[in-house]
Amino acid sequence: MTSWNTSIFEMEAKGLSLHLCMLGTKGVKLASRIMDSAALRVDKLDEISLHTTKQTLTMYVSVFVKLAEVTYHKNFNHESVFSLLGAFKGVAAISHILVKDALESVNYVEYGSSNYSLLVQDTGNSWNEYEQNINNLEEKFRTVLINNNSNIYELLRPTMEKAITLTISFVSQMVTRHERVLSHNMRVPASRVGMPQGVKQHDSGSPVHESSGN
Repeated sequence: MTSWNTSIFEMEAKGLSLHLCMLGTKGVKLASRIMDSAALRVDKLDEISLHTTKQTLTMYVSVFVKLAEVTYHKNFNHESVFSLLGAFKGVAAISHILVKDALESVNYVEYGSSNYSLLVQDTGNSWNEYEQNINNLEEKFRTVLINNNSNIYELLRPTMEKAITLTISFVSQMVTRHERVLSHNMRVPASRVGMPQGVKQHDSGSPVHESSGN
């Protein structure tokens, strides 16, 4: 296991520790955002249960909390980095599953068959793109870890910053889309629970105009 005692980085280490703690906090807020959206679900047998959603998100939240503890003690390692990237991807996956389940409950004829098909396709494409981007970050970090350990510190901050930016953008899109689909089915107003500070929520959860069928 490669371990770094951040005391050798002096002031830069303090900045890095604060940065990683901030990422952990944003991760917790994202999980909370998804949980709020999941609570609006339609109770269908083929949907992921609210209990399962909560259990899974709690598992990822524990990773974010552990990261904060590790950085507080100024001693983290490469496994912490991969755990954090995995937690980001896991939280994003839950938001994607919620949209897929909500779409399965849609009357696609009433919704508009062409709009529905494009929405399903775009949701899948968005996930594939996000997952590939996170996998690329993991692979790049792993390559540097194997070949040149001295560059790990320089790569750590931009890797984590890129990961949280990708995750916030994807989760924002999926949650907005999930709530709009449910709003169509249930006639409930879309939730306006806040995203992490400084993050602008997408105005549209779909690449096409969504017809209510009225």
